Amino acid sequence: MTYLDEARTLVKALHQHMSPSPYDIAWMARVPGDAPGQARWPDLLEWLIEHQHPDGSWGSRITYFHDRIICTLAAAIALRKHGPWPEAPVALKRAQRYLWHHLHRLPSDPFELVGFELIFPTLLATAQTLNLDVPTHTCGYGAIQNAKIRLIPPEMLYSPRVTTVHSLEFLGRSGDVEKLRAALAPNGSLGNSPSATAYYLLMTPDDERPRTYLEMMRAHLGHVMYLYPFRLFELTWTLNNFAFTGRPLTDFAGPDVWSALQDGFGPDGLGLDPSFGIPDGDCTSVGLRLLTRAGYHADPLTLKRFEDNHTHIFKTYNYERNLSVGTNVHALEALNLLPDYPDRRLAQENVLLMLLDQRKFDLYWVDKWHASPYYATAHALVGLLQGDFHLFYFCRPTVEWILHTQRDDGSWGFFQKGTAEETAYALTALLHYHRYKPLDPEVLWRGATYLAHAHESNAPYPELWIGKCLFTPYAIVRAAILSALMLYEDTVGRLPG
Repeated sequence: MTYLDEARTLVKALHQHMSPSPYDIAWMARVPGDAPGQARWPDLLEWLIEHQHPDGSWGSRITYFHDRIICTLAAAIALRKHGPWPEAPVALKRAQRYLWHHLHRLPSDPFELVGFELIFPTLLATAQTLNLDVPTHTCGYGAIQNAKIRLIPPEMLYSPRVTTVHSLEFLGRSGDVEKLRAALAPNGSLGNSPSATAYYLLMTPDDERPRTYLEMMRAHLGHVMYLYPFRLFELTWTLNNFAFTGRPLTDFAGPDVWSALQDGFGPDGLGLDPSFGIPDGDCTSVGLRLLTRAGYHADPLTLKRFEDNHTHIFKTYNYERNLSVGTNVHALEALNLLPDYPDRRLAQENVLLMLLDQRKFDLYWVDKWHASPYYATAHALVGLLQGDFHLFYFCRPTVEWILHTQRDDGSWGFFQKGTAEETAYALTALLHYHRYKPLDPEVLWRGATYLAHAHESNAPYPELWIGKCLFTPYAIVRAAILSALMLYEDTVGRLPG
């Protein structure tokens, strides 16, 4: 089977496949059963015991401190709530030691997690009320929590049209049950979030709707995920990765897929799932570009609502604290294909200036939606090489950084080891640059050979995507790998290996 055949099969078989989430598992493990002191899903407590890392933490297979801290706090609270478990005292002792030794290392991460500034102070306070031996300081996140809340009009705090609905567990004991009930989506969730929904169920244990949602979510793959459902997110970002190949997008998907993408657009844009109800600037930008490249109609005014009228920079969601490099790269790519966009040149120039200003040490970019700088850097580099702005010269330092950070085995990885996903991003960026100015073919061959072997081994992908914890959207990552391999084949004229 060719890489293209694999890609077509992948698109046809999209199934909302995502890694297990220790954070959401911990929240669901707290939900009581019918008998006093009993957990509704006791096997989730067993899962936590079995999946504690040797250093006492829970979280991704890479060491990312925001993820490890939030997952460890959530798991420790769940184990404290539902004792006595024979293994719980030892697990709690190790977890508490981890928190004391690593909480101060939060600033070393490239970016924080979704809602971290809201959730972390509340979880830490909850742990303290349960007499867990945890630090009392919040590394400044207590003040940041207050600042974030002040950004949101009070009447919008519980709104299912604002992204705080996805993280309402931050309210803790101060949550208003009636307002939470009013915020429930038709599928029974709060913001398509198992953890936020479990929080609501803790407050209203007799409400069948959230319980049905959680059981439906778990039945989907047999484990608890960070987000569900997420059909449009999976479809959009899978196709977006295949767009990196430069091949016609209709090679990867038939008319039914493009109709589904068109149907996903509402008057305010495209969101991660029809059930979520909140369009975002990132999915909207990518969706518009994909439809345009595939020969379908795309309304440029849909993107306009995400542009700031003063800065002409694009937002992902309302009331966000940090702008997204990725969202603006994708908006720039969409603008290149939307000649009827109002004041297009002004928006393009402002986004370009912002992107150049956001580059770290004039070398690479980081983004709020992915832990690895290789993700943001690849997207930004490819975006800057497109259009008619002639930014080839400004891209050279970034290319040098990618070239000099390749590992001995041919891979790339920002954290403890190289990964197939990060190698796919780095290789994609270099191959696009290579078409302007040839690079050392040995570097490209080593990267592609590593990636081909990793793809054939079908090894699990580390969690690198940023939500309330780190997660892996498997189809999207696999699409990035296949895309890089196809791009290498088209650029070099042969398969790697």
